[in-house]
Amino acid sequence: MGLYKKLRKYITGRRMVWPPEFREDYTLEQINFRDPYIVKDGKGGYVMVGTVYHYNYNDSNMCLMYKSNDLRVWSGPYKIVDGDKLDKKYYDFWAPEIHIIDGRYFLAITLHPQGAKRGTYLFESDTLDGEYSMIRRITPEGKNSLDGTLVCECDEIWCTYCHEYIDVGDGHIRSVKLLADLSGIDESTDRLLFKASANTYKCVKSRKKVTDGPFYFRKDNDLYLLWSTELRDKNYALLLAKSDDGTIYGNFSQEGVLFDKDGGHAMLFEDYDGTLKVVMHCPNARTVFTHRFEHPVIFDYASLNLIKN
Repeated sequence: MGLYKKLRKYITGRRMVWPPEFREDYTLEQINFRDPYIVKDGKGGYVMVGTVYHYNYNDSNMCLMYKSNDLRVWSGPYKIVDGDKLDKKYYDFWAPEIHIIDGRYFLAITLHPQGAKRGTYLFESDTLDGEYSMIRRITPEGKNSLDGTLVCECDEIWCTYCHEYIDVGDGHIRSVKLLADLSGIDESTDRLLFKASANTYKCVKSRKKVTDGPFYFRKDNDLYLLWSTELRDKNYALLLAKSDDGTIYGNFSQEGVLFDKDGGHAMLFEDYDGTLKVVMHCPNARTVFTHRFEHPVIFDYASLNLIKN
């Protein structure tokens, strides 16, 4: 390795192995993922997808999957989207999520098309761990947006996404309805749920405020929305919002902060024992001096304590 590469590695703390090598004995601490998303495979095991990158956030051209039987030891990675096979050049490949709709497997993933604005795109596959093919973009063409998640309400599929602070300053979380055949969106339905400044806990003073990682879940007939932002102390945090009528059509109020120790972009899933789990990435960035790298962490959701706004 030349002097320049050694210096770059020292300053940035970025790993030089690319793509990640296949192994059957990864622990979560060894998987360099952001935005982890876990789905049961229906056979007693789990699959996990997430954001992987080499030098910086937008240099990945693939979506990778890992597999586990116990949530502790993981095999992989397996490539389920290959950017080199897409119709044109895309960057980023952020925040993949897998959703099962009418027996089909759908992957929502953020991409940045060359010469256009970043957005969430929908892919589909016949199998959970197969190669996924693109359908089309499911966030508005005119907005820089990311982290789209799907939710079903009254037989309608909605994409809830983040309109980036680079466009609007005070980042938005918005929802837009997909067409019935999932081939696109009805932009007339696009609505604002709330802005990043709705959080008042250690709120940043800058005019640019981040919204990341929306994810819905239902509990006791109520509808909740997880999301993440950066706090004034530079820590990344996981927050909780709640719909006032138990549906995605309601108004969302801020319940507070669930985790403020530099982790976030979380989702919930039930393990095979019926325990509600939360998975997120922590820390939020690679740090050279402590040799800490973003990786998935899993908690029992019941172990998180809400800090009220």
